[in-house]
Amino acid sequence: TVLGMVLNPEGGASSATIARLIRLIRFVRVLRVVRVARSFQSLRLLVFSIIDSMGMLMWCALVVFAFVYSFAIFFMNGAAEYFHNNPPDERDPQVAQGLHANFGSIMRSMVCLFMSISGGVDWKDAINPLRTVHWLYEPAFIFYTFIMLFGVLNVVVASFVENTAQLSRKDESAMIANEMRQVAEHTARIKKFFHEADVDKSGHLSWDEFERHLEDDQVKAYFQTLELDVSEAHVLFELLDQDGSDQVDIDEFVGGCMRLKGTARSIDVNMLIRRNAQVLDSMHQHMEMTGKILQRMNIAAKTL
Repeated sequence: TVLGMVLNPEGGASSATIARLIRLIRFVRVLRVVRVARSFQSLRLLVFSIIDSMGMLMWCALVVFAFVYSFAIFFMNGAAEYFHNNPPDERDPQVAQGLHANFGSIMRSMVCLFMSISGGVDWKDAINPLRTVHWLYEPAFIFYTFIMLFGVLNVVVASFVENTAQLSRKDESAMIANEMRQVAEHTARIKKFFHEADVDKSGHLSWDEFERHLEDDQVKAYFQTLELDVSEAHVLFELLDQDGSDQVDIDEFVGGCMRLKGTARSIDVNMLIRRNAQVLDSMHQHMEMTGKILQRMNIAAKTL
């Protein structure tokens, strides 16, 4: 075993072989973590957000590149102007070194500007050599820093946050799994209530058993979490008793509680409107038939 080789390296493999085995074991553990990661909603959302944001990241990088490139040309021209207007013997060594290191080429200028907004270098150190060239470069550098920090980068971060929020809302698998989990939890609790209330273990819940079990404050509190009004317990029991047998089996009880849970939904209201329309239509037909019958009876009475 690996433990045996570690404790007795003379009789086993070399230390390099042991190290390779340990790395292999770690790699296998990482693979197991990746397989288990599917069950973690937050991790899945994070990974999917990163993958889904790659396209937006490319566009953000292009926008940042355009801003940095534009200002890099501007500041590099200032450094070139300094070296062109000042002979080598008249240049300040520190200023010349700072301009050459930070703005000696377009690449160096872009790196310096990017580092000044990302924490790689203090932008005060980058602006000091430019201040010697011309006073205009100092407010220009401050304007660049302001635009990038408070404008461009904040918009980029907000775009990623909004993209993550939209992905979270569109994560259908997560919403379905969460809904199924909630339904399973409510179903398990309702079944537990049924079995506890069914004192005689008949498999059917009578009104007396239902009323007696509702005297428990914890049971009342749970029904309140389901938004079921237990103040009208008898009405609730009648709604659960679909077949009118004065007894409720476990299927009727679970199905009724899940159906009555919460407030009235749009489908419930529309179903009620439809049924009312059907009842009114049926009553209208009966009234027409009754009127015709009464009319015939009236005519028959007059002929007699």
